[in-house]
Amino acid sequence: MKILFAAAEFLPFVRTGGLGNAVAGLAHALSVDHDVTVAVPGYQDADAPGRKVTGKPWKMHKDREVEVLFWLDPSFDRPGIYGPDASSSYDDNWERFARFSVAVAEIADGFDVVHLHDGHVGAVALKTTVPTVFTIHNASYPMVGPLGPAVEVLGLGPKASVLGGDMEWFGEANFLKAGIVGATQATTVSPGHARELEIDETSFGLGGVIRGLFRPIVGVLNGIDTDDWNPGRDPGLPKAFTAGSLVGRSASKKVLLAEYGLDDGFILGNVGRMSGQKGLGLVDYDIDALVAEGVRFVFMGNGDLDPLVDGWADRHPTAVVHVPFDESGSRIIFAGSDAYLMPSQYEPCGLGQIYAMRYGTPPIVHFTGGLEDTVFDIDEDPENGTGFVFRSFQHPSLTKTIRRAMHYQSSMPKLWKTIQVNGMTRDWSWDARAVEYEAIYESVVVE
Repeated sequence: MKILFAAAEFLPFVRTGGLGNAVAGLAHALSVDHDVTVAVPGYQDADAPGRKVTGKPWKMHKDREVEVLFWLDPSFDRPGIYGPDASSSYDDNWERFARFSVAVAEIADGFDVVHLHDGHVGAVALKTTVPTVFTIHNASYPMVGPLGPAVEVLGLGPKASVLGGDMEWFGEANFLKAGIVGATQATTVSPGHARELEIDETSFGLGGVIRGLFRPIVGVLNGIDTDDWNPGRDPGLPKAFTAGSLVGRSASKKVLLAEYGLDDGFILGNVGRMSGQKGLGLVDYDIDALVAEGVRFVFMGNGDLDPLVDGWADRHPTAVVHVPFDESGSRIIFAGSDAYLMPSQYEPCGLGQIYAMRYGTPPIVHFTGGLEDTVFDIDEDPENGTGFVFRSFQHPSLTKTIRRAMHYQSSMPKLWKTIQVNGMTRDWSWDARAVEYEAIYESVVVE
């Protein structure tokens, strides 16, 4: 099968978050049995490799078995990805990605299926007659622009811009909506989130549109590159370890304590955006009491809650640390923490909890989205449990769950090891996800 991917990000050339990882992971898994091409914008910061396609605005590169096409256009020849820096965005992003969508649609003929990733490229579904699959990675980034100009740039007919049309959303153009209603099949990154998207609060107002789809949204969990994320041979760890021999994990904890000047204790790691969506505001209520009880926190990443997290670190310099994201450092956190803190208010899939389980660190999570599909509470499923889950998004529930995890580690070491081994030995690979997407592709191609 010939498959064309279109996305705003593709690891390792351009990545700001989980989108780039997911697109690359699935593309490479599918390339084992299929002909996969990925189209991405040729950002200035991507330093797009490869050779120029004669007479066409594309640059071609082979990344293992995947052919990558970088679209060369002046609108993307500027600093940054979505904006000049991570905290800002360009006002004309709607136009940049509309132009990119037109370019993708022009090369779609000849492919069996086009797989579109997130709102940036949703409009392609309205531009091509090739069967399309549209995956919602994060509905909170719908890509919105002025309706009339967007429809004009895309070259769409009046059906797109009338009240309630394929792109119209409260008088504006909504590229996420275009992908949802225009695709042959819409998907998202976990079964739990597929159910949540029918609710307006979770889909940011698109619940009615989603509930009215002829073909309901299908949830397929994200995977990870289990060759890259392998504690048995990760060169970034001070000592390797496996599910059969966890002794080496202690070396990573020692590095964490020494690197950040922390007192010994029960380390909770967290890697990602410091934002309200990630549920970190719940920590604020009881952090002083938890520190007094021996909990140590390592936060890696930045966001709008930086002042709050920095305040914790200033108040408890040997118990709380806050540092910018660093790839190699994140692996030490995943491997050396006692438990992984991920109390997200909503989480379409999440990768942090999967990396943590892969590295033997039980997650503490809120029951939402992909977290409910990946982390199984040890009290609810003693045989297959992989972590600790709280269902009420309230700070007492989180604090109680942290204390429960501490109790399990200190008082039930055999059961704690069972939790670790369960998480490490589950199949988190993209190979399993590729099989599910193959079935989806086949269902849309035969129509």
